[in-house]
This record gives sequence, C-alpha cells and structure tokens, in this order.
Amino acid sequence: MAEKIKILKHFDLTEYESKAYLALLKLISAKADEISKESKVPRSKIYSVLENLEKKDFIKIKMSRPLEYTIIPPNESLTNYKNNLFDEINETIENMTLIYENNLPNVKTPISAIEDVDKIIQKEYNMMRRSKNVIFMRLGFVIPSEIENLKKQVMYLLKRGITVKILAARSCTVKDEEISIENIFKDIPVDIKYMNLPAGQLIIRDYKEMLLVFTENNGKSISNKNMIGLLNTYPTLISNYVLAFNKHWG
Repeated sequence: MAEKIKILKHFDLTEYESKAYLALLKLISAKADEISKESKVPRSKIYSVLENLEKKDFIKIKMSRPLEYTIIPPNESLTNYKNNLFDEINETIENMTLIYENNLPNVKTPISAIEDVDKIIQKEYNMMRRSKNVIFMRLGFVIPSEIENLKKQVMYLLKRGITVKILAARSCTVKDEEISIENIFKDIPVDIKYMNLPAGQLIIRDYKEMLLVFTENNGKSISNKNMIGLLNTYPTLISNYVLAFNKHWG
C-alpha cells in the first residue's frame, strides 16, 4: 500500500486522495461511506477528497441520492495525466532552451572538446533532433556502424520539413573498409553535393551551434581512435563556415 501511495503522489495526489483512489479501484463503484470505510479516510474528509479526485479526472460522480462514485479505468485516466505531463515537460524544455540559446551569443564561452567517440555521435544526433530550421553537414567519412542511424536521422529531418544540405566525399576508407557515401544517400531525397574532402565531419544547427569532428588518418584508412569533437557557439565563426558552405550552392 505504501509503495502504491508513493507512486500516486507523483500523479499529484495527496495521501488521502491516493487511499481513496486505491479503495475505489477495488470497489469500482461505491458510495462515500463505503469508500471511507475501505480507504480509512475519515468520513469528515471523504467528500472533499472525492471531489478533488473528480476534478483531477480520476473518478466520475453520479448525481444520485446518495452520490455514487465510479473509478475511471487507470489506462485512461493515468495515460491522460501522463500525456499532459509530458506536454508540460516538453513545453518547459523548449522555453528553457530558447532562453539558453538567446543568451549564448552574449556569453564568451570557450570552444569545448568532446573526446569520447560515443559522446561525439550522441551530440551529432542530438543536434539533428533539436534543429528547427536547417542542418548543414560536411561528411569526409562515415563510421560503418552508424550508417543506418545516419540515414534514419536525415530522413527524420526531412519529414519534419528541416532544410538539410550535405557536402560529402563520394567514398571513404574506415578501418580498411571501403564505404561508398554516395550509396548511403542514393535513395534519400536530400540536397547533397560530392567533392574531395579531408577526413573530418562538420555539423551546423540553425546557425547557432557547430560541431567539428577530427579523427586519426594515416593517409590510406581512417580510424575512430583518438577522435575529437570541437563544439562552439560563436556566431561569427559559425557564419563564416556557413558562408563557405553555401558557396558550393552558387
């Protein structure tokens, strides 16, 4: 019982409301005195407790004499609450992110380095998911294990109506494995141009955030050992990269 009450408190229910709700889960439909007896909520409190549960859309009240209280199926009431909570959380994240990004140009933050391969990949995908307008990508190499994920991310961006421009090498060699970048994107309707590129990657999100990725290259094959990502939010630096990028589109 205590564990269930603890969980229900996460749904904004008080202890009395949680006890009454759990009692009505067993009774399905009952009068106030029956719920009070089953839940151990004092009769002096039970009516206000049940009214609160009705306001929070956890139960229904049948206007009879005496009043009858009926549980709303949990898969309906709790799911609705969860969805509303997620909507509030997402809205809060968007608002906080907007405040953060609007203040980035005013803060002289240093360029930060990311040295773990998995964290670099995670950051790249995070930038894509957070994009609202445009993504610029320069791909001098692609890690073989990330080919399918990369395709899915690009398709997801296009479905969301995000502008995606890619400069890419036609092929690359990673750990002695020949990879055709041209084949990766051949069935994806993305704006892409192929050219000779160094063994690196570049992603720019919405003119606000840029990640440069460098990796070990012996001249014949690329290795993801000693990979490093340089993340920066300086508007001047980003705008210069965007300007150079857009020259390839005339």
